[in-house]
Amino acid sequence: MSVKRLIQLVSLLAIAAVSAQALADESCVSPAPAVFEPSYAGIEELHAAIESRRISVEQLVCYYLRRIDRLDQRGPQIHALISVNPNALERARRLDALAGGRQARSLLFGIPFVAKDSYNTAGIPTTGGSAALRSSVPAENAFVVQRLLDEGAVLIGKANMSELAASFGRLGYSAVGGQTRNPYNTARDVSGSSSGSAAALAADFAVFGLGTDTSGSIRDPASVAGLVGLRPTFGLISRTGVMPSAPSFDATGALTRSVRDQAIVLDAIAGVDPLDPATRGGPTRAGGYRAGLMRTTLKGVRLGVIGNFRGGNAEVDALERSVLSRLESLGAKLEPLILPAEFERLWNLVLEPADEAEFKAAFEHYLGILPPDQPKTLAALIAASAADAVHSAIPINPRRLEALRRDDASRSADSPAYARVLTEIVPAVRAQLAALAEEHHLDAFVFATMSCPASPRYDRPDPSYVCQSEDPYKASYIAPVAGYPEVTVPAGRISANMPIGYSFMGLPHTERQLLDIAGVLEAARPRPPPPPLD
Repeated sequence: MSVKRLIQLVSLLAIAAVSAQALADESCVSPAPAVFEPSYAGIEELHAAIESRRISVEQLVCYYLRRIDRLDQRGPQIHALISVNPNALERARRLDALAGGRQARSLLFGIPFVAKDSYNTAGIPTTGGSAALRSSVPAENAFVVQRLLDEGAVLIGKANMSELAASFGRLGYSAVGGQTRNPYNTARDVSGSSSGSAAALAADFAVFGLGTDTSGSIRDPASVAGLVGLRPTFGLISRTGVMPSAPSFDATGALTRSVRDQAIVLDAIAGVDPLDPATRGGPTRAGGYRAGLMRTTLKGVRLGVIGNFRGGNAEVDALERSVLSRLESLGAKLEPLILPAEFERLWNLVLEPADEAEFKAAFEHYLGILPPDQPKTLAALIAASAADAVHSAIPINPRRLEALRRDDASRSADSPAYARVLTEIVPAVRAQLAALAEEHHLDAFVFATMSCPASPRYDRPDPSYVCQSEDPYKASYIAPVAGYPEVTVPAGRISANMPIGYSFMGLPHTERQLLDIAGVLEAARPRPPPPPLD
């Protein structure tokens, strides 16, 4: 790397490293204290407070900036965010200037959110956690980010993630953001790869967050952080402007603190994008998710209880039994199911070979749309990632670097084995699930999102962790392989203060029904206390 390039890099890093403390110190002194307390508030509650002038958008943004300053890089050092949006307060003030108008405003008007750092954000570096892309500043926002901004939402920061959306033993670790910690227990991780978005919501750094999900990367972080996470039907939400992993299975979506918030965000971001062909096969009018939350009981609802993935952790299994008892008491009819053995091997059969075949071409296409001074090939990114010049105190995960080298050398995109994945195995999985749903007249399939709780950070052993499964994420692979929607909701907590999530999976484009059912379970248990951070 040339001296000139290093100087440019340092300059851009200075811009990207604008801290919450600097923004808060400079600009969050003057606003008077808000009448409304925004701590862990939901979207509708905040919307009502903004509309009634009990809090301004500026006051709300300042609340989150102060909290980020106190807890993210200092205090418990959650390391949820890679960067803070230096324009967040300016945007908040512009929105406040519109507050006197009579026009109807979106529920997301003035609502702060975070975006996983794989979402392009105009004028703000988008790194994917890769030090080789620390100076990559996109010219345009990702489709989903722009939709939220058009609704009046405020991007407050970019969230840390497993580097380039793959963890390799370091869940939530990147060479830019370091190791994200679980706000409920900082000795544990927040799964991956949308780790920072989940941690940011659990720590109350924003109201909702954007993530991506190829094999569980929204649902698993949501599960271990006490959140609601939705992987939508394949193609329901655009992926334009988002770093790819395996396009045949990649999905974008949101993490929220409630089912209602999930429905509100989904109303805003679902729909057709002419630049993402996957969205063209969906409903012509997506939406109505918030309006569809009508159930108060589960009377008449039939749920297929998948039993393949138990045995990883006795407390998780016990909590599932409690959830199933609760679902029955709410009126649901439960149908026990054991799926064919291949459903327990979907990583090896489908997702791993698909990633090996698809990643290089898809990622190099993404690199091709970046500014001219950025790496244009995977080989160039690997060389930059391995160079000492791009690193500070945070090295790249060695296993991630080695995997990138394997991807660069892979020729499996033309292999008969990969063709069989897409033409035989994936259709067979879809057909078997659809047949089971029809045979048992099911409204949804249900199961524990993960068979074990959040694992210890790679850098800190935790002897209290118990997991008897060789892969606690197996259940998470079904929805992406089938292209089906799945929502996880908090089910309770077990020892070490670990949240556990429970999943509802349905047939394509049944998000309204899934959210409606999940909302009943959510309402049936008291809202648990937030993480012990303050």
